[in-house]
Amino acid sequence: MKASGKRTLAITLLIGLATLPDGMVPIALNAAVVERWDVSIESAHWFTAAALLGALVLFPSLGLIQRRWNSGASIAVASLINAALLCALASPIPFWLAMILRVGTGGMDMITLAILLGLLESGDLGRSGHRFGPATLAIMLGLAIGFTAGGILSQFLRESIFLVGAAFSILLAVSAGCSGGVIRDEPMDLKPSVESVRYWPTLLFSFGDRALSAVVTVSVTLYLVTEISLTETLVGPIMAMIILLLAIGAWPAGILADHIGPLPVRITAVVGYAAGFAMLAAAPWLPLWLIIFSLGVMGFFGAGLAPSMYMLAARRGRGAIDMGGIHAAGNAGYLAGLLAAGGLLVLSDEMPALRAYQLIFLIFTTLYLLMNLPAIAAMAGWRVPRPIIDN
Repeated sequence: MKASGKRTLAITLLIGLATLPDGMVPIALNAAVVERWDVSIESAHWFTAAALLGALVLFPSLGLIQRRWNSGASIAVASLINAALLCALASPIPFWLAMILRVGTGGMDMITLAILLGLLESGDLGRSGHRFGPATLAIMLGLAIGFTAGGILSQFLRESIFLVGAAFSILLAVSAGCSGGVIRDEPMDLKPSVESVRYWPTLLFSFGDRALSAVVTVSVTLYLVTEISLTETLVGPIMAMIILLLAIGAWPAGILADHIGPLPVRITAVVGYAAGFAMLAAAPWLPLWLIIFSLGVMGFFGAGLAPSMYMLAARRGRGAIDMGGIHAAGNAGYLAGLLAAGGLLVLSDEMPALRAYQLIFLIFTTLYLLMNLPAIAAMAGWRVPRPIIDN
């Protein structure tokens, strides 16, 4: 294996390890938060949202961190701080303090992932899909494994599930600190005639993708169980299928983007993903196999969303700052998606729940497409050599 391949493999493994703790917390909310502190389900949602806020709060610090420290040291320190915060969350503390600590863990997660993904900007721009494809695969698998492990362990460990997350963070710190020069910063292979893309459209991409994913993970699950009368034992594996398709398809999507460009892959992915999502509005009149097919369409086409977005953002060439902005915008989108979907359900309280969910799906499909249109239009000249545009 070439040195560049070994470097990509090392960073990809670290990315997967970094996302494991993130997948454990949401599935353990009832045992580790609601029952432990005797708070409402709404408070548990705010506990989750606090981590999203942490990413937004600490994003401005990325530039200073990137200038002052090397990548290995930055990842190790952020992971150790994260481990300490998770250990504190497992200790007997009041809920208000736990909310503050949760903001900190979210910020450390953002710093770690931003630096790791930023390292993948280095190298041949014509093969960036070969780097960001595996990285997206690692993120999805890390979340899926963490989600599964958290669901099993939370039944026995309750609040001690945070200690498991701390253990993974310590392992990440040791791995990054002992990596030597494998994850060192390297210059980008820029050519004098290569174009650069506008950065703000990639933020809009990330915001929209994560907003819609919030509706998929929360509203679609409730919709299938409560309105379509599917059992949880069936809905769980079906939703896991989407994650699996997103993970498995990310690598081929990255390779395809290297051959035809990230923007065509992005356009195809957006249209297919939105179409599969919109089909769910007709679920009451569809046979089960067609419902599963529509979700499969989302997973198949959605696999191209993240790799193409990372590739477009990476062309700015600012490493962790590029990826930190993507991460922060995605967190803002996820929070906005949760609040908007919940707000629409409240506003439509007088209509049947089934109609309310269908209205939400159609509204979000329309908004998702409208949000992507100006961003794609801004990227439309990405093949044409032109001066660097930084805004």
